[in-house]
Amino acid sequence: MNAALLAHTCVQGKLIVFPEGAGTAALKGTFMNRILVSTGILFAVACLMVIPAFGQESAPFQDRILYAPGHFGNSYEVMGEHEMRDYLAECKGYGFNRYADWYDTADCTDLFSGQNHMLLGSTLWQRKKANFRSAQSLGLPCDLVITPNHVFAEQCGAAPATTSDRIFGQLVCPSIPEGRAIILRNYENLFADLAASGVRLNALWPAPYDYGGCACAACSPWILTFAKLCREIHEIALKYHPGIEMRFIGWWWSGEEHRLFADWVDQNAPGWVKSVALHIPYGETDVSDVPLPAGSERQAFVHIGYADVTQPLDIYGLFGPVAAPERLQHTLDALKAHGCTGLMAYSEGVFDDVNKALLAGLASGLHRDASSVLTAYARRFFKADDTTVAEWAAWLRAWGNPFSMDAEVCGSTLSRLTVSTGDRPWRQRQWELKLDLLKAHHAVMAVPDWTPERFSKADAYWKVYEQLERGVWGLGPTRGCIARSRTNLPWYPDWEKHSAAGVVNSSENN
Repeated sequence: MNAALLAHTCVQGKLIVFPEGAGTAALKGTFMNRILVSTGILFAVACLMVIPAFGQESAPFQDRILYAPGHFGNSYEVMGEHEMRDYLAECKGYGFNRYADWYDTADCTDLFSGQNHMLLGSTLWQRKKANFRSAQSLGLPCDLVITPNHVFAEQCGAAPATTSDRIFGQLVCPSIPEGRAIILRNYENLFADLAASGVRLNALWPAPYDYGGCACAACSPWILTFAKLCREIHEIALKYHPGIEMRFIGWWWSGEEHRLFADWVDQNAPGWVKSVALHIPYGETDVSDVPLPAGSERQAFVHIGYADVTQPLDIYGLFGPVAAPERLQHTLDALKAHGCTGLMAYSEGVFDDVNKALLAGLASGLHRDASSVLTAYARRFFKADDTTVAEWAAWLRAWGNPFSMDAEVCGSTLSRLTVSTGDRPWRQRQWELKLDLLKAHHAVMAVPDWTPERFSKADAYWKVYEQLERGVWGLGPTRGCIARSRTNLPWYPDWEKHSAAGVVNSSENN
């Protein structure tokens, strides 16, 4: 029997093995009740705490972190507490074993300022605390991503950072005493409030860029100023979350910055860095062979928000849900060969649900290949049976290269597969609307000039997109990278220009 398909319980130093199945939960519940009676509650709890997470014994990657920042109006910002808890439970079932969020303070005012108000900053923070508690209740350790010198909206004017192409946001300069004091005070407040709210942080994941950085001479090289600042922030975190680890995100780091960082840590803080999640550029499937601090683990920051191909780039739900079975399979193969021990899956919403299942299912060892994940997904969510499951999996796999698909053939297949499925759950409905988006996109492209007919076709495209954004995902005003103005469709720039000029009736503001 596969060890990854077993549930374990221990008693008095012995391992009791239950086969995973429909009756396992009830069987384990009865067994644990007997433990509680015969050995006491504390012993039973201790037993449960030392058992490895499901699938972890043979998992190809030890750490499988779902990084789901709630911001920009995305799914994680708008979902309610119970909705998010249910979704996190599904993600744990996919194979994730840690949860991370980021308090993106863009457009937010300081909720600890003493003013009696309930604005965006406070509302988002309360939601994040609820989501952390939900993750904890599911047995998922909680991590916090931080961008150290990105501050609240009213604070960035006090000691403004010097910006550049990679450096932007609501930033203060940490080399100016007032700026550094603002940064440290903010994190003192955040860490203390999390602890007081019952949230136990297991790790901090600092990122120097997007948002972050300062290009002034005093902060150069920024990566070392960032490292020293993180050292101070970690000392504060330890007061409220004892034992909290430092893990870093290598998003946008240069090779030279990796070298400088590793040298500084080895000389000034040996053993401080638990791991570094290295950046994988778009279109690539492996991390760079960069130096790391001695003893730190090589891990990967995996972007699951786009499809297999990058030209054109189907990303962030701007063209509907995404699937990347080939890319993610190749990525995990490469990362394993490179000695990576874990990965952080970067997600901007539920549109990448298939990719979550792919990445976590493969990284945990619960599935042997992408086809196995897709067939299991189709059975669970699309009511596929033995006669349709292979075709469903092939249909999903084809969306890795959406712009090469024949929309009519794809639609005919979908109609046949869904003829008797009845109600359409959101996971299925989002793919039906993606097909409608593809058809609407082709209709726009079929008209070469911006005639009234082409404007009408574009308007039809946006009507479908609104059904997806509002009717399926339940989103409100989207911002940042998921705003529709970031779409990569070839006709969009001209359409936007004409819309802004008032040539058509529909525009970004309608």
